[in-house]
Amino acid sequence: MRTLDKYITREFLRYYFVFVFFFVAIFILTDFFTSIGNLKKEAVLYQIILYYTLQIPYLFVTLSPISIITSTLFTVSYFTSTNQLQAAQISGISVKRTTLPLFAAGIIIGFSTLFLDNTIVYQANKISHEIKEKNFIQTKEARLQKNVFTAAPPNYIFYIRYLNLQEGMMEDVMIYRDSIPPAFIISKKAKWNGNLWILEKGTEYILKEEPEEKTFVEKKVPVSKKPDYFAQTYFPPEKMSISELTRYIREYSKSGFDTSEFETELNFKFSSPFANFILMLVTIPLGVIIKKGRGASLATGLLMSFGYYQLLALFKTMGKTGIMNPFISAWIPNLLFIIGGIYLLYKME
Repeated sequence: MRTLDKYITREFLRYYFVFVFFFVAIFILTDFFTSIGNLKKEAVLYQIILYYTLQIPYLFVTLSPISIITSTLFTVSYFTSTNQLQAAQISGISVKRTTLPLFAAGIIIGFSTLFLDNTIVYQANKISHEIKEKNFIQTKEARLQKNVFTAAPPNYIFYIRYLNLQEGMMEDVMIYRDSIPPAFIISKKAKWNGNLWILEKGTEYILKEEPEEKTFVEKKVPVSKKPDYFAQTYFPPEKMSISELTRYIREYSKSGFDTSEFETELNFKFSSPFANFILMLVTIPLGVIIKKGRGASLATGLLMSFGYYQLLALFKTMGKTGIMNPFISAWIPNLLFIIGGIYLLYKME
């Protein structure tokens, strides 16, 4: 059995690494040709090369599930089409026992991607993000900052949900004024008039022993900091590590801000690596059923991968917008595949 286990594991890993680096190469080449027009004149060649090299760990982890799906289908359908699976059954080895090494490989890959995502991948993402800021022209979308939390001397603290640097506009603004008495200001919008910020349609809460509430249509804030002062390099939550996301959630929760976006990403950080194993529950039985060769396996794998990533995107959006609990939104896709996989495994023999 050890010889058979090693043989099956070797064949699977061979397909897995071929597909994962194939998909990584496609994504890198696509990004390069679509972004080449955004290179700055002073961009340095070796930094561009380094930037795309540093994308490999992140893409490796992100594209691991699709590689698992495709390589598992290739492996199992190959053994089926060449009658090797049937030979094992004749020898008294069940299909479930024959494919057991695939499950073991899936578990190891899952924990490995979880470890990589919070060590090498996170550090590579930070460095590549800095390189991109220096060598690529920011698009219009990049000029829209999100979740800005900044102190503005001498005594103001700003939380800005959206900051448009091009138009000098803030949306969903919360301001704490450290004064005697202190005050808390909420405004729908704020505009930069060239000298200071003007708030529109908001409420000021003066925190006395008996709090006072004042609504306003327009209010000037004596802060002369230009829009660029509030700009921060926006580092996407999906590229943060678990510890970094946990820190963000803790800090934002203390300030009373909505943390659904960060909590959703944190839960997906835990659920996504396990998909490398869970997806095998479905793909192994499908591989046994498919007997039309590698072309059919590839087509089925890509179709299944598309459905899986669309399902993830749907539930991630539901978690971020507060429609669904972040923990539930992260684990429902895996749960659906577990249920389908168990049923298919039961019917496989």
